[in-house]
Amino acid sequence: MSILEFKNFKNLLESEIKKSSNVFIIGHNGPDFDSIGACIGLAVLAEHFHKDAYIIVNDKIIRMEPGVKKIIDDNRDQFSFITNEEFLRLKDSKSLLITTDVNKDYLVSVTDYLDEMNSIVIIDHHAEDEHTIKTNKKYITNEASSASEIVSWLLNSFRVKYSEDVANYLLAGICLDTKRFKQNTTSKTHDIAEHLIDKGADIDYVNRLFFEDFESFCRISNLIINGTIIRKYSDDLLSPIQVSFTLNRNQPDVIMAKEDYAKAADKMLTFKGIDASIVLGLVDEGCVQISVRSGKKVNSLKIMEAMSGKCGGTTQMAGGTVYTNDIFKVEEELIEKVRLGISSEEPIIEEPPVIKKKQIKRFNNK
Repeated sequence: MSILEFKNFKNLLESEIKKSSNVFIIGHNGPDFDSIGACIGLAVLAEHFHKDAYIIVNDKIIRMEPGVKKIIDDNRDQFSFITNEEFLRLKDSKSLLITTDVNKDYLVSVTDYLDEMNSIVIIDHHAEDEHTIKTNKKYITNEASSASEIVSWLLNSFRVKYSEDVANYLLAGICLDTKRFKQNTTSKTHDIAEHLIDKGADIDYVNRLFFEDFESFCRISNLIINGTIIRKYSDDLLSPIQVSFTLNRNQPDVIMAKEDYAKAADKMLTFKGIDASIVLGLVDEGCVQISVRSGKKVNSLKIMEAMSGKCGGTTQMAGGTVYTNDIFKVEEELIEKVRLGISSEEPIIEEPPVIKKKQIKRFNNK
């Protein structure tokens, strides 16, 4: 997105907030640090324009990350966290709904009520598809590392004052989606992180949010150690690509939280020689969650788009669900999709950029 497009969206967002009766803000189901950080930042923005802001967190069933739960519990006196039932009671014909860190209709808890909203604004960094919420009021760019990065730019652009706590939550969101600045980062990402620290963000506090309990560590480690196989893919034009596939092979019917699968996928990508990691498992009866992580050689989102299910994400971090109880069949399909993707017209394997001889010569002359 260009600077002009950002300015145009900024003006549109201000107009939509000012003419609304109240503002509802929602992230994806099973909120993570980026989702909750962006939601809180947007609540601050709405209050800056003297509007009542409500953050919808309707996750009684979905297991919530301890760090995210702590943020919500610590801020119940500061911000209004509400359920779907309260949303239905409080909304009216002039209410504004803002979705952030999500643009798919099936990933928000209010999906059944989207048609009742006269105004919906999307602020997100994930790719659009046929499931993207229907609205022409949106700022969706994969140039940003996270929704928290976009919201931080908005707050700074509007010259909104916010607390050290809010700066912490926004920085946590950026840290999550960049894997502590190891991927998906640009100079703008580092600029906004520096600005958040200037605003009082405490990197030690943010790091503590990511602390993992021992039970979770054992659960994820056992999943990786006992359930991982590695496939090597090769093509005449490409160097070998190694992809890991992880699932609970001894007890495939065991249900775990989708955050566990995401953490396992993140962990597998830290091992030498792994270009992409795919972790899958049940999150409910008949519902298989897939988490894909990759380096620059492999496009995670294209892997998920090749599957016959609902998906979303970015080139290096994607996920989705497939409705079946046969998890091994899903794994077989994934293995085959990756193999076929190497030679397809839109390959999942990203070829390195071609450097022309003249470019090399100029570089060497320097």
